[in-house]
Amino acid sequence: MNIRGMLDALLAVELAIYWGTVVVKSIRLARKIGRDPNVIPREATGRRLRLIWVPTILAWCTVPWVNALLPANRLPEMLRPLGAFSPLGLAVAVLAIVIGAIALAATFVCWRKMGRSWRIGIDPSEKTQLIITGPYRLVRHPIYALSVVLMLCSVAAIPSGVMLVLAAIHILMLQLEARREEAYLTSVHGSDYLSYMQSVGRFIPRRRNVS
Repeated sequence: MNIRGMLDALLAVELAIYWGTVVVKSIRLARKIGRDPNVIPREATGRRLRLIWVPTILAWCTVPWVNALLPANRLPEMLRPLGAFSPLGLAVAVLAIVIGAIALAATFVCWRKMGRSWRIGIDPSEKTQLIITGPYRLVRHPIYALSVVLMLCSVAAIPSGVMLVLAAIHILMLQLEARREEAYLTSVHGSDYLSYMQSVGRFIPRRRNVS
C-alpha cells in the first residue's frame, strides 16, 4: 500500500472508531435505561430522515476503504480524489486526518458529558436531563459541530465527487436534526432551553455566557 492508500486507511479507521463507538454506546445505554436510545426515532419525520441519513453514513465509511484498497486507475471517476498524489494533496490529507483525530477525541468528551441523557433520535414523550455545561456551555450541538468537522476533513483528505455529495447530505441532515431537536427541547424544557438558546450558539460559540 502506498502513502496515499495509507492515508485513506487512516481516515477509514477514524470513521470506524467514531461510528463503531456510536453502535457500542447505543447497546450499552440501552441496557442501562431498559430501551434503545432512539436509534429508531419515535416520530415519523425522524424515521424518514434515517432512510437518507443511514445510507449516507454507510457510504461515508466505505469510500475511504475503497480508495485505500483499489489502485487509483481502477477507481470510478467519482471516487478519484482531485490532486490526491500531488505534494499539496498529500499534505492536506495529512492535516485533515490529524484534525479529524482531534475532532474524534473531542467527541468522546462530549459523549461522556451527556452520560445517560445521550440520544441519537427524538422521542416526543421523553424528557431527559438538560446538559448545558462542559462543551455544551460553548455550543448547543457540539457533537454535531464536530461531526461537521470530521466530514469536512474527510472531503479534504479525499476530495472526490462522491465525498462532496455525501458531505452535502450529511451536513444538511445535521442542520435539520439540530433544529428539530431544538423544537423538541423547547417543548419539554420551556423557558430554560429558550434562555440557553439565546445565550449559546448552535454550532459556533458566542461570547455571551449562560445565565
